[in-house]
Amino acid sequence: MINTAAIKDFVKPGLNAIFGDYPMYPSQWTQIFTRYTSDKAVEIDVEIKMLGLAQLRAEGANTQYDSMGQRYTTNYVSRYVGLGFMITRQAIKDNLYKSRFPMQAKAMRQSFEQTKEVQGAAVLNNGFDTNFPIGDRVALFSVSHPRDGGLVLNRPSVAVDLNETSLEDAVIAIQIFRNAAGLRCMTKPKKVFVPPQQQFVIERLLASQFRVDSANNDVSAIVSTNAFPEGYAVNQFLTDTDAWFVKTDAPDGFKYFEREPFETDMYTDPDNDNLKVRGIERYAFGVSNFRCGYASPGA
Repeated sequence: MINTAAIKDFVKPGLNAIFGDYPMYPSQWTQIFTRYTSDKAVEIDVEIKMLGLAQLRAEGANTQYDSMGQRYTTNYVSRYVGLGFMITRQAIKDNLYKSRFPMQAKAMRQSFEQTKEVQGAAVLNNGFDTNFPIGDRVALFSVSHPRDGGLVLNRPSVAVDLNETSLEDAVIAIQIFRNAAGLRCMTKPKKVFVPPQQQFVIERLLASQFRVDSANNDVSAIVSTNAFPEGYAVNQFLTDTDAWFVKTDAPDGFKYFEREPFETDMYTDPDNDNLKVRGIERYAFGVSNFRCGYASPGA
């Protein structure tokens, strides 16, 4: 409840400054997730296993047959996010600095926007944790994503820090991803995402025309081949200070489903004249195709 006690100095003349409204970071989750609208409580993505390699056939022998079918299912369950505030009639009437008091509606919008950043980044932050499995029942970034006849990895078998070698290994690993049937996928890296603590490391790696930390005059193969055509982005909501993430061009990867867009309503309680303002929205973040990413938690 915002009452006169909560803004006691706002009812007195002589205030020089009122502050607390700071600039917010621009939207960052939109760089990672593809946005979809939803009209259902649950959106379902299903991976299908296609045909495997054709088999050599000896003279007079029978043709080998393969199967196709459903493999792993990902459910996107939209959840409500809500926040509100109440302010007394007296606090509204007695406030002498209405034009300078931070706009409550703006503050609410910023709260919702930053909540969405936290929820989106959580997909990456929890990506190494087996307690947060994706549709194939393993962590998003794993060395043991199952496929017919084998496994697929989208992280180093031994965790490594961000450097030239680890980035080059990521490019190679992404290019040899396999689909559910075991066929090679034409997958390429697009963009690197890092926490603030790694921003200077990634700038040197992707901006230098020559190799970093080397006395040799070799060109930077990462830069000269344009291995990451969309460059990099610093995400202030990534929590692991030495983790790094690569987004690929694999389809049906990072997804955001908007079930109900942000909306507000307000009303005055007739019994006490308090003004109530509420905001609400409903959405889901997730991943269907793990091949959309490659990452390391750092050494």
